[in-house]
Amino acid sequence: MDINELNPGGKDLFTHLFPSLLEDYKFKTCPKQGDDLSEGMKFTLGEWVREDGTVLMLNLTIFKDGIAADTWSSTKDSEEFLDTALGGLSELGFAYDPEIVRRKAYVSQVNVKCSRPLSALNPRLGEFAGRLSSAVGGTVFDMAAIELWPDQAHALKPANFSFQRKIGEPCNSDRYWSQAALPTDRHLELLEELEALLS
Repeated sequence: MDINELNPGGKDLFTHLFPSLLEDYKFKTCPKQGDDLSEGMKFTLGEWVREDGTVLMLNLTIFKDGIAADTWSSTKDSEEFLDTALGGLSELGFAYDPEIVRRKAYVSQVNVKCSRPLSALNPRLGEFAGRLSSAVGGTVFDMAAIELWPDQAHALKPANFSFQRKIGEPCNSDRYWSQAALPTDRHLELLEELEALLS
């Protein structure tokens, strides 16, 4: 989405858009005139109320070529927030049309439990970790993460897939953190497939 398509009249965003965002979503911080906006216009620690009445924490960043919303619940909630927020722009005199959204990108991050150790993928990895532990001495090494990256030669690089034991957890912990360039519901489905591979 080219942000200029939303604002063909060149309205001052600090006057015509930002006050509405602050009022509607109660952001605690927002861009100020004179800020370096090369990393996007960041609105943080806002609130959005879902249809069921649940109040969700929210961050919003407006870039030259798109808008990113970050909720702590799911990509579905982030997408619903964006639909609501963008849908209200015409009331403020901006030219929003759903057709200007040409591509959507997702980053889902979740905390999950996994009943099997990652070394179950290949028992030889557990043996290797044992040899490494003996060689280094004084500590235990264990397989703690799986990373799958997109082809780095391509211009478009979605977020890498990561499944890793949560930092600070002992080697026998079943608590993991995962990231994927997918909607959260699809991400969780793939994690179930991964756990099945470990069985």
